[in-house]
This record gives sequence, structure tokens and C-alpha cells, in this order.
Amino acid sequence: MTVLEKLGYNIRVVRKRKGLTQQQLADQSHISLKHLQLIEKGVKNPSFEILRSLTGVLGLSIDALLNSSDGEDKSADEMRQLYLSCPSEARETLLNATRTLSHELKKLMDKSTDQADSSS
Repeated sequence: MTVLEKLGYNIRVVRKRKGLTQQQLADQSHISLKHLQLIEKGVKNPSFEILRSLTGVLGLSIDALLNSSDGEDKSADEMRQLYLSCPSEARETLLNATRTLSHELKKLMDKSTDQADSSS
């Protein structure tokens, strides 16, 4: 997958997650429907101004669209996109909740491993 195809794919995924049609995203981003379709297909290289407009409507940073993993870990990429799609004032709360959940899951897994080891 080329960089443009990956970018287009990421835009399409986030657009759908936000419940927007191509027409709605195009209208809100002030670009033509055809232009958006070509971007999502990975055929058209969007200008910086168009990327800013798209990410503004989608509630993401340009970095989130450009630097997603190339199939390495889709879950980590999704976590990143969820974080970046949150309003900036809510991100710290999400991060703290995720830290707490991660800590509790590690403790649970350690306890589970310890019980399995002692029963062997």
C-alpha cells in the first residue's frame, strides 16, 4: 500500500467512524466530492490546506492520519486514533483511565500467572 493509499484509507476509516458520508465530509471541508473520493482512493495527493481542513472536521491531527502503523499493531493504532479523536480537554482523563485500567489488568494477569505456576 502506498503512502497516499494509506492516507486515503485512514481518512475513510475515521470518516466512517464519525458517521459521515463522503458528501458530508467534502461539504464540511469545503472541497468537491470528487476530490475527496480521489483522496480516499489514494489517487490524489491533498495539499496541506486540504489536510488541515479534513483533520479539522474529523477531529484528528495530521500526524494521526500520516503516522499510523503499517499493519504492525492495529489495536495500538486504534487506541492512538481514539485518543486523538477526543477533545483536547478530555484527553488527560482518557489517558489516566487507560493507565489505571492497564495497571489493574497487569495485576490481574500476574495473579493469574502466579496461580497457574503454584498449581503445576
